[in-house]
Amino acid sequence: MQVAFAFAFAVLIQLAHAADSTKFCKCTCGQNSTIVELTKFALSHLPHASAPIDVDTLMPNVCMNCTRHLCGIAEPQLCDGAAVDEEIVPLCFQRDSVQDELIVTGFLLLVVGLLAWAAMRDRVKPVLDRVWDQYGYSSAVRREID
Repeated sequence: MQVAFAFAFAVLIQLAHAADSTKFCKCTCGQNSTIVELTKFALSHLPHASAPIDVDTLMPNVCMNCTRHLCGIAEPQLCDGAAVDEEIVPLCFQRDSVQDELIVTGFLLLVVGLLAWAAMRDRVKPVLDRVWDQYGYSSAVRREID
């Protein structure tokens, strides 16, 4: 029961963390490309920005901020050396998905649980035997569980 509660709690923490996953904007012009992190801090501290970005005017939907205009401000030399008719192509993406994080978290919890059981089995087994005797489990049931 406690293990199930701990696992459910860990899953909820991961879901809360994943709900706030960082999104990125990939700006491509010809063979040149750059990736811009779409957080208020990162957008206000762009190293090559041609003009400051007012983070108070950003859209609530983070991917709506991934525009040609943002790409042009974030990396002014992006289209240097590209053909005249090529345009900046913005693409919003999220590096980690909720499913990936849940799979990794579940695997880590399983491995840690198995390692803990392997390390503590000799100490826990006598306690389990006493509890099983107290509640009337037969030795046949114990052999199946072991």
